[in-house]
Amino acid sequence: MTAPSDPAMPTLRTVLARVHMRLILFAVLMAGATLLITGVVVIRGYAERNLSLIAQTVAYTVEPALVFDDMQAARDGIATVAASESVRAVEVRDVRGRLLVDWRRPDGGMMAAIARGGGLLAPSPALATIRRGQDVIAHVRVSGDAGGLGRYILAALLAGLTCLILTVLATQMLARRLQQDVTAPLARIAEVAHAVRADRQFDRRVPPSDILEIDRLGRDFNALLDELDDWHAGLLSENRMLEKQATRDALTGLGNRVMFEQVLPGIMARADADGGAFAAVYIDVNRFKQVNDRHGHDAGDAMLIVIAARLRAVLRPGDQAFRLGGDEFALILAPDIKREDVAILTHRLLAGMEQPIMLPSGESIVVSLSVGSALYPDDSADARDLLRHADAAMYAAKASRTGTHD
Repeated sequence: MTAPSDPAMPTLRTVLARVHMRLILFAVLMAGATLLITGVVVIRGYAERNLSLIAQTVAYTVEPALVFDDMQAARDGIATVAASESVRAVEVRDVRGRLLVDWRRPDGGMMAAIARGGGLLAPSPALATIRRGQDVIAHVRVSGDAGGLGRYILAALLAGLTCLILTVLATQMLARRLQQDVTAPLARIAEVAHAVRADRQFDRRVPPSDILEIDRLGRDFNALLDELDDWHAGLLSENRMLEKQATRDALTGLGNRVMFEQVLPGIMARADADGGAFAAVYIDVNRFKQVNDRHGHDAGDAMLIVIAARLRAVLRPGDQAFRLGGDEFALILAPDIKREDVAILTHRLLAGMEQPIMLPSGESIVVSLSVGSALYPDDSADARDLLRHADAAMYAAKASRTGTHD
């Protein structure tokens, strides 16, 4: 099993969505800032030209009033001309700089506050000269305000905020599409890879994708899984074969000594848990060496194959037979067997050997067995001691030539 992923590690979807969001926000902010600065410069230039025209108009308007020294008429004329919202103040001074007439727009409202605080944005004051003939009699100074620019900036900020909101919504939609088309298929590939590696689920496959590169990756990954599945099946088959070779006698097909030693502890544990009994039986083929020496190893092998088949024929369900090596065999008779049952089965086994065995040469031979048994736990509750008891009983039977002993 792999260690769990770091919860602080970002996912591919998060990384891509974050990068996408930053790129879009940067593009929107750059575009908005460019438009805002360009708009401010253009509108400020337009306002300065407009103030210059207003200053010229004021000069023409108040010139007669100044000649006749009618300041109220001059003030009324200025108020009429400066009615435009772009004018903040008008001053008329004589050639010595003395203030003759001034006019200022009354303050009020949010735009007035913006105009007062927008000194850097306000257009430069416009100047005009009032002449009578060739003589200069006064100067006009018209100051603008930042009200128009303020309104433009507010509108631009609102438009920018709207664009940002739309950008966030669009990014969320794109992120969901990204999740559906990119990160979800990649996550499925990772899920299948984890299932194969951790749980050996070689039958899992990656579903197709709508994106060419990811679909190609999935198909290549599935092809690799097909190869791994074949390799795994072959490996399991080889392992089963090797296991069989390691625990089975190649000649007779019975379990070998390794399998006998593996099975015995489990049988003992089951007998202890159930409170039952089982019998270990050792069998030796009499005069096997003489048969080998006289008739050859092929004859000895043929005799062992027949003996193994006859052993299987007398076993009950749950009993097991083993070839320990050479001409030695063993039986495990279980479960809940009694000594009388062992004697009956041994008698059937010896009776089955009375039928002659045909050798490859065409000759026949009658085989006899020496059989010894031990009952668990009556004879011993220790595995080695139990087997020694069965082995001793077998040699006692061989010595007495009765064929059986317990």
